[in-house]
Amino acid sequence: MDNSINTEKIMSEIRLEIKKKNISTDILSFEDIPYKKPDGVLFSENPDKAVDHLRSHSYVQPYHQIFGNPVNVFLKKSVRKIIKFHTEPIVSEQNNFNASTVTAVASLRNTQKQLIKRIEKLEKENTELKRKLYGETK
Repeated sequence: MDNSINTEKIMSEIRLEIKKKNISTDILSFEDIPYKKPDGVLFSENPDKAVDHLRSHSYVQPYHQIFGNPVNVFLKKSVRKIIKFHTEPIVSEQNNFNASTVTAVASLRNTQKQLIKRIEKLEKENTELKRKLYGETK
């Protein structure tokens, strides 16, 4: 029994299908693929709002409300109870990770603010020292 795969035959079939459907053979770049950006605030635009957004969206609900006819609701709730031992620890770990990540990001943001203030203070001092060193004319 021959289990070999004829890749040339498969590729020729794919090429024929592409020709039939009149699909462009150019390779797509990632920019060409439609992608909806997630809702939220970019960190580069407003860091404080971004941290607040992370904080408010870090908790994952283990379950969502079930809708539908009574039979489907019963079946879904039954399945939920059966797999509860598996899903709840995963969601709990994810929530712990999210909380730790938000805490770390908030801490980094606070450190960034402190460093920005320090840099501004040092730049003022530097400007003042240059003015004193080179005199009032410069």
